Amino acid sequence: MASLSEEQRAAVLEAARRPGASRNGVARETGVSEGSVTAICTAAGISFDRSLTAAAVQARVIDLKAARVGLAATLMDDVQLARQRMHGADDNRAFLDGAKAVAALAGTHVRLVGVDKDDASGVDAAKSMLGKLADALGVAAGEGEEGGGDDA
Repeated sequence: MASLSEEQRAAVLEAARRPGASRNGVARETGVSEGSVTAICTAAGISFDRSLTAAAVQARVIDLKAARVGLAATLMDDVQLARQRMHGADDNRAFLDGAKAVAALAGTHVRLVGVDKDDASGVDAAKSMLGKLADALGVAAGEGEEGGGDDA
């Protein structure tokens, strides 16, 4: 890194002391790298207001949570559709493929919903629900095989 002149350092400090100044803005304005701006300001005891960045991050978190909720809702629609196809299957193979699809979609839904859970009890409930779903699919798959054997 090239050594900065006293004039450049003074310009960085002057720009950094303006209300609402950001590190990147000071760097653009003065032509000094972001790292050098940070070093100069840290040495002078100047810190930048990060509240706008924090607000932007929080807004993004909220947007992502809303997207996950929307995706979880559409996954439940997909589970219903996969169940309909599974129960309308003509053979055991198609039935089992449908059962796998239902299990995968339901598991994805549970994991998506669980991302935003604050307590560990949600994890236990999800595991229990998935276990029950897997047991039910196993029983249904067994019934499908027996019924399919009679038709063959």
